[in-house]
Amino acid sequence: MKLRRTLLLVALWLQAPRAGAQSIPSGISADITADRPAILIGEPLRLTLTVRTSTGHALFPEIPDSLPHFEILSKSKIDTVINKDLLQLQQVLVLTSFDSGHWVIPAFDLPGTNIVTDSLEVDVQFIPMKPGDQIRDIKGIIPVSSYIPWWAFFVSGALLIVLIFLLIRTLTHKKRKEEAAALAEPPYEEAMQALGTLRMPVASADIKPYYSRLDEILKRYLARAYGWKALQFTTTDLLLKIQDVLDDPGERSALAEALRMEDAVKFARFFPGNEAHQRSLEQVRKAIDILHKTEKTP
Repeated sequence: MKLRRTLLLVALWLQAPRAGAQSIPSGISADITADRPAILIGEPLRLTLTVRTSTGHALFPEIPDSLPHFEILSKSKIDTVINKDLLQLQQVLVLTSFDSGHWVIPAFDLPGTNIVTDSLEVDVQFIPMKPGDQIRDIKGIIPVSSYIPWWAFFVSGALLIVLIFLLIRTLTHKKRKEEAAALAEPPYEEAMQALGTLRMPVASADIKPYYSRLDEILKRYLARAYGWKALQFTTTDLLLKIQDVLDDPGERSALAEALRMEDAVKFARFFPGNEAHQRSLEQVRKAIDILHKTEKTP
């Protein structure tokens, strides 16, 4: 009697792993795709994660809150499609990155199985050079005569006097300008007033001045509020600088979109639609509002 009970327990123990293995159906697949192999700094990257299995066995990878070199902007709800005995689960992730380089998005595991998705390679790049730009060779040394004519001393003296006069005038003008700036409106109120009076373009000839003025309002606000030389910044310089004070990656991505739209209009003769005009204005307005409310010091 005891021997029979022992044999029965051994048989049940041997069949337990086999029964557990059968609980996971065969034919499960999981894959991930990206809408592009490379992005510019701050651009969104859409990942589509798809799992196909049988009905009654809903399995889906666990997505972490962050990935190396990437920031997750949003996650869609998991869409479910049932076709007879086939169950398809799909989710869309929107990522961005502010680190330039060649990065790899790691594979995702399907819980309870040995199935993993493919890893994805993504290049994060700066704004590329213009097609007309050329790399120029270094010129050779040009010999200079050691003879200095007498009139050179006269010209140098005259230039020195002119420079002293210009220096005194500049310092006086700067002091008056600082006094006038002290009496002017605060940076945030000035920027909001300028955005409120900015008129939407009604003709193609008005588009470039509209985006130039939009860019000027943003950079003037940053120059006055944070003491940056923002008017001399390129789009890439501004994006790298602004990430220190603008925490939300979604807002940085939206501002990057507005700045690239301004560059496309000013330098590439791009003519966006009316919706793009209003969207760029609201993106700049929202960015200035958030920067004004931040507690960080520049």
